Formats: sequence, structure tokens, C-alpha cells
Amino acid sequence: MWMEKLPNGKYKYNERYIDPLTEKYKYVSVTLNSKSNQAKKQAQSMLDKKVDEKIVRRMQIDMTFEELYQKWLPIYKNTVKIQTYYVAERTYLVVIKLIDKNALVRNMSAQYIQSKLDDFYYAQGYSRNYTNTLRTLLSNIFKYGERIGAVDKNVMKEVSLPKKKSQQNESNTEKYLEQNEIDLILEEIRTMKGIPKRRFRYAEGMELMTLTGLRYGELAALKNDDIDGNQLRIDETILHRGNSKNIQLSSPKNETSNRTISLSNRSIEIIDKWQKENAYNQALSDNYDERGFIYCDIYGLPLSLTTVNHMLGVVSESLKAKGKLNKSLSTHIFRHTHISKLSELGLPIKSIMTRVGHANPSTTLKIYTHVTQKMEENLLEKLNESERN
Repeated sequence: MWMEKLPNGKYKYNERYIDPLTEKYKYVSVTLNSKSNQAKKQAQSMLDKKVDEKIVRRMQIDMTFEELYQKWLPIYKNTVKIQTYYVAERTYLVVIKLIDKNALVRNMSAQYIQSKLDDFYYAQGYSRNYTNTLRTLLSNIFKYGERIGAVDKNVMKEVSLPKKKSQQNESNTEKYLEQNEIDLILEEIRTMKGIPKRRFRYAEGMELMTLTGLRYGELAALKNDDIDGNQLRIDETILHRGNSKNIQLSSPKNETSNRTISLSNRSIEIIDKWQKENAYNQALSDNYDERGFIYCDIYGLPLSLTTVNHMLGVVSESLKAKGKLNKSLSTHIFRHTHISKLSELGLPIKSIMTRVGHANPSTTLKIYTHVTQKMEENLLEKLNESERN
């Protein structure tokens, strides 16, 4: 550092540094009113900070959010299952409706992203799980950006998403269905208008999920050769890409998802009915696409998750309007219902996790704990009633 006195009586402190990209000398300076030792220390600290900022900014790439995403995506593809990669692609299309894809990532602050996600979640009313999917994608992209020097930090570490007040006391009963609620939903599906050819199969599909704990992708991927007596092999999940005929199969969600489970009598009855109906539909139509799928439409193609979840949304609104049920419905609630049923039977958590293919016990434990607590309360009520009698 060196100092020079200016004509106005102030003092200019200068520092030289090497540009990391050009390897040429550059300069920074600050002006203070004094040349005291304290002023010199202050000037040195300010110059050091300026040099650091210059070097970091120089090393950062003027990259747009779109460019960073395109650099990150192929690398991400090599680290995750194909269905997770497809989710990232779809999620990005939602993200760029909120965030300008041409924005320079080094200028995107936590406050900017926080405001966009807050609007999406609190104002527009999207679910917390869905909003967290967006947040996770952004975090992965910025984490990669930090690695390659496009940003100096992952700003997503400062972005949070507190639950809405209405969700803070949300009960675990929202995650599964009681038997009377299952009966109500299945009957509502069977009497729906507009889908006469599929409504019974939709209802049976949701029933089978409550009997087996299958994920919807696993249900849609079932083929005839996966059935051996009362044993069901689960080693694939389905991926819909674009139109209904563009179908890909992948291994299930995780290693523990590859499993073989026993089927109840009712489960066998449902699958046998489908196989007979599929054979009948194939005989009737030259357009039947025989690929061995069991849970399929009249042309042999697996029933789309998007379509089924839309149908469940209609059912949910209908039952809510009638004052019969006030729960959000998606295919996953039927899988969770199977966990609750196994919990009621008193099966060990490990056995339940093995049957449903859970690698992480968190969801299993939440439902298991809630169900068993409820059973204990019911037992106490019965004991007290017995004492009164």
C-alpha cells in the first residue's frame, strides 16, 4: 500500500493486486481525511476488502439463470434416477414463470427469490410440498453455481418457507383414510359422470393401493408376468413422457423399493378382473397396444398419474361440497392408508417398511405412532366403559 496527498488536503491510499484471469496488475484506492496510523490501518482493511470483492467478482461468470440451469442439468442427470431428472425438468418450467430466466445469477438475492416463493405459496395458494419442490431445485442449481464460480454463495440457504397458520396444527389423520372414508371415495368415483369406461378401474386402482401400499408409478407399471399366484414382484415404475404412448419404465424409487409382497384375496380378485377385461378389450380392438400392462385403459396403455390425480381432485371437491369429507386427495393418500392398516394390525415398523419399500422411516413412523396412540385411546375408552358397566 502507498499513500499520496491530494490537492484538497485528503489522502489517497492505493493498493496493487494481480487479476486472476489476466495475470496483470490492477489497482484499487480509498480516500481518507488523515494519514495517522489508525487511518492507515483503516485504509489497509478497506483496500483488502476491495481487492477481495474485485477478485471474486472477476472470477464470477456473467451467467444467466437459464445458462446456469442448462450447464447444471446434464450433470444432475448423471447423479439421479431418470424419474427424478424428469421432475426437475418439469419443475424448472414452473420456476421460470416466477423468476426471469435471463437474470444474471450473481445478482439474484435471497430476498428476490424469497418474495417469489412467498407469492407462490401464500398468495397463489400452492401446497407447501409443491413449493418446496421449487425451492429444492433452485438450491441444487445455486449450489452448482457456487461450485463453478457463477455465484459466490448459495443464496437458497437464506430462503425459508414457514407453514401457513392453517397447516401448523395439521393432524397426521390427513395423511391416511379410515375405512368409511375409503368406501365413500370409491363410491363417488364409481358414480362419476364423464368417464364411464374408466371409473370402475380408477376405483379399483385406488382400492388396490390401500391393500398393497404400492406407489402409483409401481401400480401403473405392473405387468402380467409380475404376478405369481399370490406373490407380486415390484421392480419397475412407469414414466409418462408427452403423449400417452410415450412410456418409459425405470427401476423403482430406491433400492428398498425392489420387493416381492403377498397379495390378499381381494387384491387377487381385482387383478384377475383386470386381466380378463384386458383380454376382452384386446379381442375387441385392432388398436389395442399389448405390452402386458395390467392397470391400463381399453387400449392397453397405463392410466396417467396426472389424469388420476385430477380425477381425485374433482372427487375431493365434490365430497367437500356435500359436507361428507374434508381431506385433500391424491394417489399417495391410499398408499399411506395401507401403512395405517398395517399399523392397526400391530405389525413391526420394519415389516411395514419392507412391504411398502420405504428407505426412510420418517413417514412410516409418523403414521404408525399416530395410529397406535389412537388405538391406545380407544382401548382406554373401552376399559372405562367396561368398568362403568
